Amino acid sequence: MTGTLPDYLAPNLGIVFVGINPGEYSARVGHYFARKQNSFWTALNQAGLVPETLTPQDDVRIVEFGLGLTDIVKRPTANANQLGAAEFAEGGRALRAKMEPLAPRIICFNGLLGYRKAFDRTAQLGPQSVRWGESHLFIVPSTSPLNARYRREIVDRFRQLKEYDDRLKGDDRV
Repeated sequence: MTGTLPDYLAPNLGIVFVGINPGEYSARVGHYFARKQNSFWTALNQAGLVPETLTPQDDVRIVEFGLGLTDIVKRPTANANQLGAAEFAEGGRALRAKMEPLAPRIICFNGLLGYRKAFDRTAQLGPQSVRWGESHLFIVPSTSPLNARYRREIVDRFRQLKEYDDRLKGDDRV
């Protein structure tokens, strides 16, 4: 059995990206969003969320840029449809308990499916009206290779995330 990916977290980060769960390939090679066809790193770079070009091998450095990485469910699968409702419920409770004390400015869910299955079946992409403690919640489309045809929209949503973050940094009352 392949292990899972470690969390890259610290207190008071700007944005923590939350995947649904590690893909088997990513877990095997030991890096988040490791498939070349996954658009996470491309979107992160093109949206200007980091000052230098990062790749999956740079995931261990993500905290240096005020960002973090984790997953709702830590069990690797070939695809998220292999996860059960109980795993989403348990993973969601554990994630929230882990995130609230760390108080990132934004918790960004990479994938509407994961957020809906773990927290709110009616959620939509973009900023959410609920907060976890001090943290704002935001959802971007899944960057999975299964969504490759939506790469432009994914990059646009990451740009929207950057604009939202910039507004929050400028106004603590948001």
